[in-house]
Amino acid sequence: MKSYIDDLFKYIDTYETSYPQFETEAFLQTYNGIVTVFQTLRGDRNQAVDIDYYLLDKIKLHPLTASDLRRLTVQVLITRFEAEVDTDGRSNQAYSYCRNQRSVKQDVPFFERTLAAMLFKETALKDNYRLNAFLLGEIAAYINNFGKSVKVDMTPEEFDGLTDPCKVLELMRRRHALGSQLMRDRTTLEFHLQRVGTLNRLGDKGRLFENYLTQWDYLARTSLWSRLAGWTKEIRAKGRGAFSSFAYFRLLSTQRKLAYLTYTLVILLFLAIAFGVPAYWNSYAGDKLEQLQERSNSLHEKGRP
Repeated sequence: MKSYIDDLFKYIDTYETSYPQFETEAFLQTYNGIVTVFQTLRGDRNQAVDIDYYLLDKIKLHPLTASDLRRLTVQVLITRFEAEVDTDGRSNQAYSYCRNQRSVKQDVPFFERTLAAMLFKETALKDNYRLNAFLLGEIAAYINNFGKSVKVDMTPEEFDGLTDPCKVLELMRRRHALGSQLMRDRTTLEFHLQRVGTLNRLGDKGRLFENYLTQWDYLARTSLWSRLAGWTKEIRAKGRGAFSSFAYFRLLSTQRKLAYLTYTLVILLFLAIAFGVPAYWNSYAGDKLEQLQERSNSLHEKGRP
């Protein structure tokens, strides 16, 4: 197991110093390889203590704040190590060290307020979506298994009260606990959030938000023609309402968006008149002149002997 730990921290070093050489899948496989041994260590207390101190020595070599990957990986991995392995209080030295580096000591609030927020900062994890999704999934799984259970009947109001990163975290927690087909059930929170447009607005918060919701098929997509039809229908409805009463139209015209539209239409109308009337008059005058010339030629020909 120590060789896996060595490899994991080498990958983190590479991420910090030579990111183009960083191998995402190899990092994830190494991380998972370490985690699979945790259950074995529960029954071997001496080895658990030895691994605990080995992890502590590795962690102390660099500040946890050296990079977002180091901080996220170490805090999540060591917290899980303590939860799964430390059955007698003898193998929690690495966890105690990491916990003392936190501004929030409790695990779940720290994961939600600090680590989840880190994942959604601009250019987090160097825009590595695969890495981002893996670590968010690890956070979600830890909270589900060792923190608080998912609230199946969460209301839309409760969901709206979460921060944007915690909204995505909550959706991932629900997928882990309740399955990935929640959008097919009309009674679920997810179905309601999509129907009222909440998920689309969340997707507009940034590319990472959109990536998650798109991958989960949570965004309501409409075709260009349906959007144009809806927009045209909305314009017609607003137009009928606005022109139903002159007083109401005058009131609406003072509102910013409609005022801009009204002034633009008025300007376009006057421009059309300014260019259209002279063009029409020139065309009309030309036709008349041509008719006069034809008539003159006809009379001239008739007058010849």
